[in-house]
Amino acid sequence: MDHFKNIYNNMAVEYHRMIEYEDVDGNLHNTIVQLLPSDVTSVLDIGSGTGRIPLLLSDTKLNVIGLDLYWVMLQENSRQRSLSTGSWLLAQGDAGVLPMLSDGFDVVTAGWVLGHTCSWHLDWQTKLDVVLNEMHRVVRNQGVIIIMETLTTGSDIPTPPTAELADYYEWLENSRGFSRKEIRTDYRFPNVKEAINNTEFFFGEQLSSMIVENNWSRLPECTGVWSKIV
Repeated sequence: MDHFKNIYNNMAVEYHRMIEYEDVDGNLHNTIVQLLPSDVTSVLDIGSGTGRIPLLLSDTKLNVIGLDLYWVMLQENSRQRSLSTGSWLLAQGDAGVLPMLSDGFDVVTAGWVLGHTCSWHLDWQTKLDVVLNEMHRVVRNQGVIIIMETLTTGSDIPTPPTAELADYYEWLENSRGFSRKEIRTDYRFPNVKEAINNTEFFFGEQLSSMIVENNWSRLPECTGVWSKIV
C-alpha cells in the first residue's frame, strides 16, 4: 500500500497529533480568513482528514461540511469535533463525484489532498480536471476555491518538494487561473525528541536526521495557498 494511503487508512490519531503542533504562528488561519467572501455562510472542506480546516474555522459561525474518502480519518475528525465542541457536519465521499448540490457553497477548500494525485496517477491532469470541475460546480457564482499544498518541510525556502508537484502548481496557476500565496506553517515541538517522534512516521528518516543536525524543536515549513474567485 502507498505510504500515505496507509497513514490515512490506519494512523489518523498519529496524524492529528502531528498537525496539532503545526502552524505555530497562526498564518494559515489568518490567510484563509482573509480569503473568505464578506458574505460567507457555508464552506465545503474536501479531504477534511482529521478536521484541520473545520477546527481553524470553529471560532466562526459558518456552516462547514468536512468530506473525506477515508473512514478512519473521519472517525478522528468526529472525535476532534467533540473535543472542541464543534458543530460541523461530516460526509464520506470522493472528490471526483461530490455528493453535493450545485451552487451550494460560498467557499470550497482542499488542504494537502489534491497533490497526492500527481504521484498516484500518471494522468493526474485528467483526474484533477474532474475534481476541480466538481469544486467549481458546487461553489456559487463569486464564491471562492482555496487549495493548500506543501512547499517543503524542513526548509526556509518555499520550493515544491518534487518535480511532479512543481508541474501541478504551475498547472494550477497557468491553466486553471489560481493565484498563489506563500506562508510559513512551522511546527513547534517541546523538544527535538518530540519533533522526531511526531514526524518520522510521516516524513521519514531523512527529515529526522535534519532535525537532529539542526537541533530543531521548531521545524520550518512552507505552505502554498492557491485561491480563485469563480
